[in-house]
Amino acid sequence: MKRFLFFLLFSISVGLHGQVVNFAKTLPERAWSVGLTPAYHFDNNVVAFDAGGASIALNGGYGLLYSLDVNARYIYFFNGADYIGVDAQYLIHEARKSYFSAIGGFHYWDEFGMDLTGLFTYMLQYEINLSIGLDFDLSFAADLNPRFWIPLNVGFNINEMLFLYAEYDLPVSDLSWGIVAIGANMVFR
Repeated sequence: MKRFLFFLLFSISVGLHGQVVNFAKTLPERAWSVGLTPAYHFDNNVVAFDAGGASIALNGGYGLLYSLDVNARYIYFFNGADYIGVDAQYLIHEARKSYFSAIGGFHYWDEFGMDLTGLFTYMLQYEINLSIGLDFDLSFAADLNPRFWIPLNVGFNINEMLFLYAEYDLPVSDLSWGIVAIGANMVFR
């Protein structure tokens, strides 16, 4: 438990954005992960979009149960306010080659907000995963700002410890923007 609390505090103090890095599979029980994700956010008819451009993110997670993990995220935007978020992920359904999960959490990015994501992952082979989902973000500014994305992700499971991925978050609503990211997650058991 001490190791979990230390890691959670460490992740929050150094740590990714809710619309980057989407996987349907939860972390194994008592395993933890750390990841690094450079990303580029580009405007798509967004009013007052000053946080576009390059970003770098650090995330960490811990597997509480086989079907439940928690994550802390921090993202540094080179052109705007930093993002800090925490969430929990629940594995709803698992089949031989596919997973479906739901993620819910809270964030602070100039104002407080909440995130909700549904994800489906299909494993072409053990080493290659394809994911798609629906990502919802609601910021509690003076006006509520709902945003939707469709995350498209391809991941490469190099070994039991290293997972490389590329993701494009397709903007669905008028207030959303495009996001392209590549990165790596290390899992420690």
